[in-house]
Amino acid sequence: MPLTDAEAKVLRGMREGAELALHLRQTGRGPYYTLGGRRLSVVTFKALEGRKLIARESGGQTKAVYTLTRAGEEALADWEATRAPNRLLLP
Repeated sequence: MPLTDAEAKVLRGMREGAELALHLRQTGRGPYYTLGGRRLSVVTFKALEGRKLIARESGGQTKAVYTLTRAGEEALADWEATRAPNRLLLP
């Protein structure tokens, strides 16, 4: 299954050094996700995690950090190869 533009943007951000993190709330509500300090869609995060394009690298009681997997790197390379240079996403 090819990457969506949103998924590719997240993987590119991670490759360029942005931190992808899961934050656990102390209020009992569900977690939320950030990429480089900005909120990330739960749907996008779950799609990447479900396809094993990202993996948990480290975690504590309130925050877990994710890393780009080899499969994620390959999927991003495939996505970039199918894009014309003028179709790459801008930050």
